[in-house]
Amino acid sequence: MNTLKKKWVKITVRVIAVFLIFIVLFTGANHFTQHYIAHYKQQFTPKYYDRVELTEETDLKTIFLQTGLGEKTAEKMIEDGRFEEILQAQDDFFGFYDVECNPMIKWFTREERLADESYQFYDLQPGDILVTLSTHTWGWHHGHAGLVFDEFSVIESIAMGVDSSKENIFYWKDYAGVAVLRVKDKTLEERKAVAEFAEQNLTDRPYSLLSGLGLKKAPPLDNLKLHCSYLPWYAWQHFDVDLDSDGGRIVTSYDILHSDKLEVVQLYGMDPREFIK
Repeated sequence: MNTLKKKWVKITVRVIAVFLIFIVLFTGANHFTQHYIAHYKQQFTPKYYDRVELTEETDLKTIFLQTGLGEKTAEKMIEDGRFEEILQAQDDFFGFYDVECNPMIKWFTREERLADESYQFYDLQPGDILVTLSTHTWGWHHGHAGLVFDEFSVIESIAMGVDSSKENIFYWKDYAGVAVLRVKDKTLEERKAVAEFAEQNLTDRPYSLLSGLGLKKAPPLDNLKLHCSYLPWYAWQHFDVDLDSDGGRIVTSYDILHSDKLEVVQLYGMDPREFIK
């Protein structure tokens, strides 16, 4: 073998070796972030104090801490004679269920979901917003969000390469943690108008992580692209309600989750103490 051939053989072997080392390191790093960093905090269960026996006279704050049901939700359920459902919500809230971490987008993104159970939404209404932090990419819990159309469906922008669409609400019922949020001081008719606007204008839209970074944070509908939390933000800002709690150009699930324009309808797998102001 002449000198030139030997040189190219060595280069080829080194390139292959570097590539294999990269694959090993990448796979190891991905495994570490997805299975250890992402799961550093386990699914929330209410261990801050003992379970108490609830009655219809129990104060609404205690009911919230014991069930995850927002105070207005619980109050309305009691008025409607649905106290037994509040007790069921307490059973669900204090239950501990096996959680599986399932792949969503190949190596990168995974979702934490209940293995064998699903829970019940007690007061879903059009225009409500669903937020979960159970979706993570390389250990970062960026979460996911959607806009409720009715008690059976949610409008959402799911992932890169997938156009926004109206999906079955059942898909949200086995996330390891989820919050149902409602814009304050809006009538049911106003919230329905937002949901209908979203169905008519924000479905069949391409996905883009860069939504909001153009010349305008909320550009015209022409050529509009969306990502998960940007969709409910855009729908509500069209009606002059800005749900971005930090006012930045990128709207995240955390931004919506901490908006002071929203109130809790129901929580599961999240700590209600973080929502008491």
